[in-house]
Amino acid sequence: MADGESPPWAELVPDIVREIGRHLLCEIDRHHADGLCRSWRDALLQLRPPPPPLPRLVLPEADGPAFYCVPSGCRPHPFVLPPAALRARCFGSYDGAWIFQAVDQAANHVLLNLITHQQLNLPNLLRFHSFMLPALTFDFEVTFVAATLSSQPTDQGCVGAGIISFNRVPHDPRHIAFWCMGDEAFSWSIQMTRNIGGALELDVVDLLYSSHGAGAFLFLTRREDIHVFRQPIFPQGDVMQSTPLYFERRGDDDDDDGRPVLDRYLVESRGKLLMVVRLGDREPGRLPTTTFRVFEREDELFNNYWTKLPDLGGRMLFVGRGCSRSYEAADGYPGMEGVYFLDDRSFHDPMVVYKDAAQRRYPCSDNGRWSGAPPPAEVERCFPEQGPSNYSPPVWILP
Repeated sequence: MADGESPPWAELVPDIVREIGRHLLCEIDRHHADGLCRSWRDALLQLRPPPPPLPRLVLPEADGPAFYCVPSGCRPHPFVLPPAALRARCFGSYDGAWIFQAVDQAANHVLLNLITHQQLNLPNLLRFHSFMLPALTFDFEVTFVAATLSSQPTDQGCVGAGIISFNRVPHDPRHIAFWCMGDEAFSWSIQMTRNIGGALELDVVDLLYSSHGAGAFLFLTRREDIHVFRQPIFPQGDVMQSTPLYFERRGDDDDDDGRPVLDRYLVESRGKLLMVVRLGDREPGRLPTTTFRVFEREDELFNNYWTKLPDLGGRMLFVGRGCSRSYEAADGYPGMEGVYFLDDRSFHDPMVVYKDAAQRRYPCSDNGRWSGAPPPAEVERCFPEQGPSNYSPPVWILP
């Protein structure tokens, strides 16, 4: 193309440019189209803004994290990260592009904003005060496994909740703990376990903050019950009290067709509390996830039930431990309803963070979308195939 000559796409009539723009659902793609030439920018200005952004999937590739965008056809977008964040372990995220990271795998936990690069320190210790000598304290190093927040971390009074393990005894059952942003140490923790074959195992599989009423942290158990810790969390008394919500056992096991339950997640949608159940394959050697079941909480007097939803009803559910979110396909994403999931199998491996890099393996291949549209709903592997990582599992980045 000679100097001063307009590119061929600049001659497209505005109606065609706008039709192209209507298919650009990602704000980054729309911004790139705006910059192609002046005629495109003028034509695209007449369109409505792109729909609300969706979470992006971070895959820990060999050269560093790559950010994949669902509205852009699960293609990658560039992101600039601080050097210390390139090989950090991710263990969750929060709205506003905040990401929970362990810079040194089992230590140096931080909360990083991917837009501003603001970094906030998180607790690395659990500090006990002696009952006999209150001035005497005992510090224990801990490792975050999952976390969430009550509000933006820069808000006054923001409280965090986490699932943690003790570095000295990583094989022991994990605990749940709370902290105020700015605290250098947890002041207490709770062990929530159940006895399985004579061995204690962590009973908590997911956590969620609900802003209904005064707000509360919800912890989902393997038995599909919920433990509720209501605000205010701080200042607490001598004993932190939780309210258990016990649910009637589901009677739809036949509908699972013998598939093993891999995981369970809590997510709020349309003012209701949902539980998303992830089911695996009966045959070994395949990628684990084969389908999902979605249930809505129903309560009658003193009884709680999980009622199975017949379909997703236009929902787009992004599930991840502590960071599950619900969006609406009607808000500008036609035909994109489904359950979007990532590979979080490493949650069930308490030793992975303590291994050397050569032996450390975070599975990263079981990512995708379950369409939720019968018959029959299928799992689509819409993200690139990815081998195991030696520094982090995948994670969602919440808009």
